[in-house]
Amino acid sequence: MIIAMPIKTSSHDAALAPLFGNAKFFAFATDDSHIDVVQMEQSGGKDVARTLVANNVDVLITSHLGFNPYVLLKSYGIKVYFAGESRITVSEAIKAFYANELSEVTAENFETLLGDHDHHDGGHHHHHHGGDCCSHHVHV
Repeated sequence: MIIAMPIKTSSHDAALAPLFGNAKFFAFATDDSHIDVVQMEQSGGKDVARTLVANNVDVLITSHLGFNPYVLLKSYGIKVYFAGESRITVSEAIKAFYANELSEVTAENFETLLGDHDHHDGGHHHHHHGGDCCSHHVHV
């Protein structure tokens, strides 16, 4: 089994990167806890997801993932686990995974776990932007 994680630096125990599609490095951990760190040439969720597919990844641990790359990964049988909101390193993530402490992301809980709370990369969000906020009160 190969577990992939987006990471911030090329260190073998780097902190996981907050944005999947922008991660410069990925850690690939195999069953015997051997960790390879590779530089990610691609950027953008779908291209990064395709790279993971090409690397025969079985599991992705991430704290952010767009819906399209998620669907792509799932269509290849790759399981996605939520790394949580707080800072977590590669070794901590692997330990949590094997201890069954991470939530698997499903179509049902995707929005709750990975839905974009404060970053934009799609058009399906309901954010209230200034401009339509209080303008209707000015007609006196």
